[in-house]
Amino acid sequence: MNNTSSKNRLLEIINSLKKQKSYFNYDEISVLLKNKNIQLTNSTIKTYLHSFTKNEVIFNAGKGWYSSIEKQFQLNKEPIKDIIKTINEKYPLLTFSAWSTEQLNPFTHHILSKFVSFIYVDLDFIKIIADFLRESGYNVFEKPTKSEIEKQFKIVNKTVIILPSIYNQPKINEYFAPIEKILVDFLMENRNFKIMELSETEKVFNNVLTSGRVNIATILSYSKRRKFTNNEIINQLRLNGLGVYS
Repeated sequence: MNNTSSKNRLLEIINSLKKQKSYFNYDEISVLLKNKNIQLTNSTIKTYLHSFTKNEVIFNAGKGWYSSIEKQFQLNKEPIKDIIKTINEKYPLLTFSAWSTEQLNPFTHHILSKFVSFIYVDLDFIKIIADFLRESGYNVFEKPTKSEIEKQFKIVNKTVIILPSIYNQPKINEYFAPIEKILVDFLMENRNFKIMELSETEKVFNNVLTSGRVNIATILSYSKRRKFTNNEIINQLRLNGLGVYS
């Protein structure tokens, strides 16, 4: 099989995947090539995929992952700006990250009326920030235990949960958590704080991933840091009809 023919056959597979799925990975492409008895070396496949990405036939979704979605996900930062500014003005040298459930509100089936912000900061600074935010009028929960959550946790106006930073988390842009971090945090914190029903979290996950392109590799990597297994996240993607597998 000559280069042009093999590239065209690979392109047929890519186009078929694009019609079926929002995201797919290198391993999946390799399996389909093998099933169709198309013999290509790994280096040749990678060269062709690089060419397809460069020419915007497919789009980069992280290491070994590709997407049919051209537009990158655009995160609304407005809901979290005030609290970031409040902390930053008082502690300008402090490293922390923040996100709010209000940022996910456009992607819920049942619109949320009350929101909670999450602040992730070094363990040694949790109490300092908690006390400061309380003085600033926020309803603060600092690294609450399971018992405290069950007995005390309630979302009211300006509710904030302060938790320890996660080692090796996705890169933060001026304190704003990126969508890849938010999605994994959202799944984990919803387990603890029961912000919404599981079926609703699945809808949010799906709606975010299909409304704009995200970095699947980053999501999978960070999910390990948050003690998810890859299968849990992959299954989450499957449940949402994205057809992704690793």
